[in-house]
Amino acid sequence: MSYVVEVTHSDTGEKQFIAIKSRMIFIGRTGANDVTLDDATVSSRHARVRINEDKVELEDLKSANGIFVNGAKITRTANLKEGEEFQVGPFVLKVLKQTAETVAAGEAAEKATERARKKQEDEAYRYDPFAFVKPFLEPINEFLEADGISEIMINGCDKIYIETGGKIVKTDKQFSSEKALLAAIKNIGRTLGKELNEQNPRLDARLDDGSRVAAVIPPCAMTGTYVSIRKFSKKALGIQDLINFGAITEQAVRFMKLVVVMKKNILVSGGTGSGKTTLLNIISTLIPHDERILVIEDTAELQLQQEHCLRMEAKPADKKGRGQVTIRDLLHSTLRMRPDRIIIGEIRGGEAFDLLQAMNTGHGGSMSTIHANSPKDSLSRLENTTLQSGIELPLKAIRDQISSAINIVVQTARFEDGSRKISYINEVLGLKEDMSYQAQTIYKYERAGKSKDGKVLGHLTYTGNTPTFLDEAIKADFIKSAEELFKE
Repeated sequence: MSYVVEVTHSDTGEKQFIAIKSRMIFIGRTGANDVTLDDATVSSRHARVRINEDKVELEDLKSANGIFVNGAKITRTANLKEGEEFQVGPFVLKVLKQTAETVAAGEAAEKATERARKKQEDEAYRYDPFAFVKPFLEPINEFLEADGISEIMINGCDKIYIETGGKIVKTDKQFSSEKALLAAIKNIGRTLGKELNEQNPRLDARLDDGSRVAAVIPPCAMTGTYVSIRKFSKKALGIQDLINFGAITEQAVRFMKLVVVMKKNILVSGGTGSGKTTLLNIISTLIPHDERILVIEDTAELQLQQEHCLRMEAKPADKKGRGQVTIRDLLHSTLRMRPDRIIIGEIRGGEAFDLLQAMNTGHGGSMSTIHANSPKDSLSRLENTTLQSGIELPLKAIRDQISSAINIVVQTARFEDGSRKISYINEVLGLKEDMSYQAQTIYKYERAGKSKDGKVLGHLTYTGNTPTFLDEAIKADFIKSAEELFKE
């Protein structure tokens, strides 16, 4: 005689039937069990069931929250009749003989449950991209919903910070315990298809709306569970927003438009949280809509508005180390797909060499970002990432590649008042005799003190240096004169 376990969620009414292949089965939260119950109140290995003809022996395996039969918590074991209910967390279970009726009921229940679940998820997500994580993160739900909050940082159960208006502020919100926070993050990981445990203590994931969730759990996290949620802006910022924020001037916008339409290669440089990705996204709006753009990112964040845009995202390896697809792999594929422009979300490794090769062999107008604190440092950082490609080249050859490939470096900075601005726009001119980079600053942010409320004052100023491609721009009729380009 074959048996099935009927599992019903007491809150939602969702029902499933699980065929039993053995007379002894284990019930618990992890996938190692015969019956998996995905809920934080269920222990990893919660219960054992032995079936002997019409008798069912139920055993509690020292679970945290116990097993209930007829509303009473069992001490260790209980003998049930076939079909008698018992409860584990929010789930009601019973063991049944497998008949044609239970098979048909199971198939119908599973189909109905899947349809209801899909409809519920679709409707919830249509209005709230955080719908599926909110049940796990109740103490910070108001921060997930608030438009003015860009990042939520959890430094253990009782230290929760938010970033709003560019400033980091500590809140009075708390999780009930470290155990509750850890369970919440593990549940989010499972929902995203990633198991967190001592062997895999890191989570780096993207929600469907583009928001990013990063977490580190013990033992790597020394004082609790650490979580950072970088919310994806519901409103894509544009050039006018940058002008309104004082991050750029209309004159500098005209210059950047010229740089883009002339297909000069652009490197956006800046420190963590300085607005590199946001700026790259805004610069990309200047690309003509009739061009074919291929975008490659480690974690998808860019929001290009052009119709002819192909977006690709790198894929990490699975638990067995298989199936990884790197930015470099995707870049190789991209070069065979006739791109007018290539945009890489961020240069971090050996893909730098391949991008430089592409820039130097006819793929103009390419763009990317890099972590660096100055325009000069950005080129040095690009050298280091190029060396990670595994291609052995002398330093002079690498610097020749960089100085001929990168035309413009746009430096972003985050100031002490939390504001983010463009601090430099530099043109890369080549190499000097001593092999150092030669560049000129076209725009520089000039500070003018602070306002009474502590806001940094100043503006992006034209230095008077003439771009080397100005004559080319005039001859090609992109502009009429230098005066037209640099007028106030």
